[in-house]
Amino acid sequence: MELERFKTYARIDHADEDALITAMLTAADSAVRDMTGKAPPKAGDELFDMAVLQLAAHWYENRTPVTDTAVNEVPFTLQVLLNHIALSSRYPEKEAADEPDQ
Repeated sequence: MELERFKTYARIDHADEDALITAMLTAADSAVRDMTGKAPPKAGDELFDMAVLQLAAHWYENRTPVTDTAVNEVPFTLQVLLNHIALSSRYPEKEAADEPDQ
């Protein structure tokens, strides 16, 4: 996922947090793969990329610690994307080789 694509999506017009955003994009990509058990069928798969964009944007916008009074659940539209990717035969199973050594 390209940093500039995320910044356009999230309407961010500064470079102050580029390192943080890049880390969030990498983590969101890994999280989508882990949550769905799937990998994108090809580079630039728009549905998979949209799930990564939405998850990273959710994390970016909700960076405060969760307390008893503030719960920021994953948005419904993101959950729909994750469910679709997880259930679709168009997406290959995540390879065991993709997982880091434990």
